[in-house]
Amino acid sequence: MLLWSEPPSPTLIDGHTALRARNIRFNLTRMGWGLAIACILLWIMAVNYQINVAYALVFWLLGILVFGALASFRQLSGLILAVVPQSEYFAGKDCVLTLRACDNSKRTRWLWLQTAQEISGTPEDWQLWKITPENTDFVWTLPPQRRGILPTLMLAGASMAPFGLIMIKTQWEFTDEIVIFPEPIEHTISSVRSNSGEQNSQISQSGQDPAYLLPHQNAISARQIAWKHYAKSGDLLDKYFEQGAPLADPLLISYRDYPQGTSVEQMASKMCFRVLAADARGEKYILELPRQRYEAATAQRTQCLNALGRW
Repeated sequence: MLLWSEPPSPTLIDGHTALRARNIRFNLTRMGWGLAIACILLWIMAVNYQINVAYALVFWLLGILVFGALASFRQLSGLILAVVPQSEYFAGKDCVLTLRACDNSKRTRWLWLQTAQEISGTPEDWQLWKITPENTDFVWTLPPQRRGILPTLMLAGASMAPFGLIMIKTQWEFTDEIVIFPEPIEHTISSVRSNSGEQNSQISQSGQDPAYLLPHQNAISARQIAWKHYAKSGDLLDKYFEQGAPLADPLLISYRDYPQGTSVEQMASKMCFRVLAADARGEKYILELPRQRYEAATAQRTQCLNALGRW
C-alpha cells in the first residue's frame, strides 16, 4: 500500500519509541508538483522529438525529487519525543508541557507542530520547532483544561526541509496520565470543624512512666520497646509517654462542610483552596471525601490534590 494512501498511525510520546517509516506519509508540495509536471512534459517531448537533452533533464529532475524525498524522510526518521510535565496543573490555567527530543541526534531538524487544540486551518495552528543539539526542548502550551484526567493528546507534525519539494507528515500520541487539580476558589465557611475523634493528649517518647503501650513500629528505637512486657506476654510493644500538654486537633476539611445541593465541582474547588491554605500555613489537616479519608502523611498535599482532581 502506498505511503500516502491512508493517515499515518500515531507514534507514542513515551521517551523511547522512535518514529518509523510506517508512521510517515509523503505529499508533494506545489513546487514538487510543478517539478513532477515538468518531468512529464519533458518526457513527452523527448519521446516525440527524440531529444536526448530532454531525457537527461527528465532523469536529472527525477533525481532531485527522489533525493528531496530521502532528505525529507531523514528529517524525522528516528525522532524520539518525551513529555516533561510540571509538578502541578490546576483547572482554569494554561497547561504547559515541555516536549523533549531525546534521540541524541547531532543533525538539525525543522519540524512544524500543529499545537492548536481547535484546528482553524490557518498558519497560526502551526509552530516551528528547530531541533538542534543545543535546543532539544519545545514548550507546548495547551488551553485551560477541566478538572480530572488530561485527555489523550494528538500532535501532528510536518516537515518540508530541506528543499521544499516534499512534505512529510506524521502524528504523535501522548497517553500518560496527568491529573488536573480543581481551580481553587477562595471562600470562608461559618464554622471550621476539627477532628475531635483524635487523641487529645500529646504523646512523646520521653519521660519515666509509660502511659501507653502500642504495637511496635519499625521506626521506633530499641530503647522504646517494652522488653519486660515482651518477656511476660511475647507481644512486642512500644512505650509511649504522655506529656500532658493538649495537642491541637488537625483541621478537618470535609465535603460535609458545604450545604446539600452544592455541585461536586464547587466543593472540589473550595476544598482545594483550603488544602493549599492549610499546607501553606504548615497546619495539620485531614481531607474527607465520600468513602475516602486522607490523614497526615508524606506528600499529603499531592495525595489530597490528586484525590480532589479524580473525585
